[in-house]
Amino acid sequence: MSWAVGIDIGGTNVRAAQVDSTGSVGCVVAEPVDGERRGGAAFGQLIDMVTELIAKAGGEPPAGIGVGASGPVDPRRGLIKNPYTLPGAYQGCVTQRLADVFGVPVRLENDSDAAALGEAWKGAGAGAQTVVCVTVGTGVGAGVVRSGQIVRGAEGSHPEPGHHVIDPAGPLCYCGARGCVESLASGNAIVAAAVRSGLVPSGSTAADVYAAAVTLPECRWILERSHAVLALAVRNLAVLYAADVIVLAGNALGDPESVLAAARREAASYTLGPPGGVRISLSQLAGMAGCIGGAGLVFVPQDAS
Repeated sequence: MSWAVGIDIGGTNVRAAQVDSTGSVGCVVAEPVDGERRGGAAFGQLIDMVTELIAKAGGEPPAGIGVGASGPVDPRRGLIKNPYTLPGAYQGCVTQRLADVFGVPVRLENDSDAAALGEAWKGAGAGAQTVVCVTVGTGVGAGVVRSGQIVRGAEGSHPEPGHHVIDPAGPLCYCGARGCVESLASGNAIVAAAVRSGLVPSGSTAADVYAAAVTLPECRWILERSHAVLALAVRNLAVLYAADVIVLAGNALGDPESVLAAARREAASYTLGPPGGVRISLSQLAGMAGCIGGAGLVFVPQDAS
């Protein structure tokens, strides 16, 4: 059975997986993002990881490579141009670089779009007409898939629902707005709020904030606010996209069931949704939505216009 490499590049970690044409996952290679691999050569870490994955898969070459990367990205040109959360070695034309090394077709999408495609193809949104996937990690992203196709903006660009504004008086984000979803509810935002309040030391992680919340009410308030922001974001996305399924994914949800419950309560207050309402679900792909969606770029043709 043919297989593809699905790569998921986040702001903190990168994962490459062997995924066959049915969406089943085989070997996986996962590492923290390292911009110094091969002396900082362009995409040196990805080359090493794909080489290792092919060896683990028995040496059989893949049908192709699909990359989901923390944006901004240019899918039509295969460019990653994200100086905000990725190092210099991860900037540039990733598709050409990997195609030159491995001799197979390479596709690129925003990581949220790749995760949404994975959920629509083989996850919680399988069989749905319109799927929105909200990914909460170092940042907050959202991808939309309608009738199996990624929903795009002008020139094939990725809309940024994770940067719509919730609180105009909130913290400033690199997107230029104050109080967008990412600036209030991402892993980085949770840590920044706790550090500003003197609750955790600089250099802490979102996991540290969740651990501190067991004994510190102030940390619990930060997390509860982030959950409320995500719930409101889900309601807004239901309004904007008339989705039948909205999926919550990502390693910075912290307490996924609490976030899910808050999102369902918020979405239930919307009275103008599609017939049957919108179903809110946690990811069913155990953190592999991005890799499965990356491989889906090889197996599920997408219109990049």
